[in-house]
Amino acid sequence: MTHRSSLRKQLTMWFTLLLISFGLAGGVGAYIVAQQDPDNFLDDQMRGIALDVVGSVDDLAQMPAPPLNASDMIVVQAWDPDGRLLKSFPPNFDLPRQTKTGFSSFTTPEGGWRSYTWVLDDGTVQVSQQALVRRELALKAALPALVTTFLLIPISWLLVRWVVGRILSPVDHLTRDLLARQPDSTQQLSSSDLPGEIVPLVGAMNEALSRVRIMLTAQRQFVSNAAHQLRTPLTALRIQVRNLRQLGNLTGAGGMLDEMELGILRMSALTSQLLVLARAETLPALDAPAPVPLSEVLQEAIACLIPQAESKEITISSAEMAPIPIRAERHDLEMLFSNLLDNAIRYTPRGGHVDLSFRSEEGTVTVEIADTGQGIPEELLPRVFDPFVRGTGDQEGTGLGLSIVKALAARVGAQVLLDNRADRSGLVARVELPVAHP
Repeated sequence: MTHRSSLRKQLTMWFTLLLISFGLAGGVGAYIVAQQDPDNFLDDQMRGIALDVVGSVDDLAQMPAPPLNASDMIVVQAWDPDGRLLKSFPPNFDLPRQTKTGFSSFTTPEGGWRSYTWVLDDGTVQVSQQALVRRELALKAALPALVTTFLLIPISWLLVRWVVGRILSPVDHLTRDLLARQPDSTQQLSSSDLPGEIVPLVGAMNEALSRVRIMLTAQRQFVSNAAHQLRTPLTALRIQVRNLRQLGNLTGAGGMLDEMELGILRMSALTSQLLVLARAETLPALDAPAPVPLSEVLQEAIACLIPQAESKEITISSAEMAPIPIRAERHDLEMLFSNLLDNAIRYTPRGGHVDLSFRSEEGTVTVEIADTGQGIPEELLPRVFDPFVRGTGDQEGTGLGLSIVKALAARVGAQVLLDNRADRSGLVARVELPVAHP
């Protein structure tokens, strides 16, 4: 699987690396700057000591010990003109004498040294200090800045992560918007609050959505036109079959006419359902339809299917229901429940039952239609709303009834769920509808 890079992770990583680099550079700079100050101060101190020593005595051999702390590690030495060491404070230091007046640096087995040498006519005075002391002083001066910098790095990382999240929040909002859309939605994406780098991508997506909308519209229009054009010749064929039956010289052709009429009836039913499906998917729903009493819609749907149920000796029972208002087109609701009831009756064996029950909750009402048929195989449940997919093959049908239900449910803002019954064989169709608030 290809590993996808993350803009959020890349931005956070690079900003964090920049912060660490700036922190290290700032710490090193603070150390260098802090080192300059002790160097200048200690150089002036060594020069002042040399001046005090020379100015306080006439004979370098009688030079007194200067008041020094052992921690300063400053060595004061005096030589005669011939280069013999006269005095050394502290003692036991044999540092090389420098030949020129001024500052110099040298190295001994004990480490590096910095010295100020004053060459006089009657001898030489040299004040020396270990370089390690200077580095320790510089480190102590720079240590607070280094600690502060490295403490600020994790805080800065959190701030960078928050800033990156704020910068990329329009992208997250666009992602949530896309995930919340219906599968067949072709509404244009808004680019008003998006950064300039994302706007071309959203423009390309909107262009693709426009092409998809045009394609879907053309496809649905084609299905609608084809279904409409097929109805007229099919009706004419049925009339011609009836006319042929009235002729008396068609001995033995009755069976053929029966098959022709049955085929024409099937094509007529398929054409009518294709036309209903195309109109349900193509025609826009009303923005604010008048509320419709759900109980009246269900009674009308049941009344239309009673003859079909009686022909199979199927009992339809319905619980009493209050006139709950549903804001939807009456025809859409009737078609939705008529298709569900037709499926329930069609796939219920002779002598079975179809039961309607209701459950009202805050803001929604649920209608359940339970039959005593064979149910639907579990592997087919996710696909039964697709066109021409049928649960079983032992009943006549076009496989478009549930597709029409799905399209009508989207128009009225309902949700349809199908489940096999747990108490016995059969199917339960649940329709959740939003209640119209006054």
